[in-house]
Amino acid sequence: MKIDFRKIQVKDIEGNNSTVDIAKMLGNTIYQKTADLGELELAQQIYKNGEVDLLPEQAERIKEYVKTNFVAVVQIAVNGALSVD
Repeated sequence: MKIDFRKIQVKDIEGNNSTVDIAKMLGNTIYQKTADLGELELAQQIYKNGEVDLLPEQAERIKEYVKTNFVAVVQIAVNGALSVD
């Protein structure tokens, strides 16, 4: 699955859509909180490129990082983007 963390579509309380860039923040979050070398490399790719190919298990780990480090509207948007087939 390919996702671009520089172009996450969020919806505000009035239903308006906007795009947010969470690539650097997400990359830093993973980088600072992981002890796993594979996740460390993924964090660097997200930070540098924004757009990455993810394996299903990587998508699940990212959902966990987003769940504990981002506001609800971003959580909803990322979970939706990671759930697309």
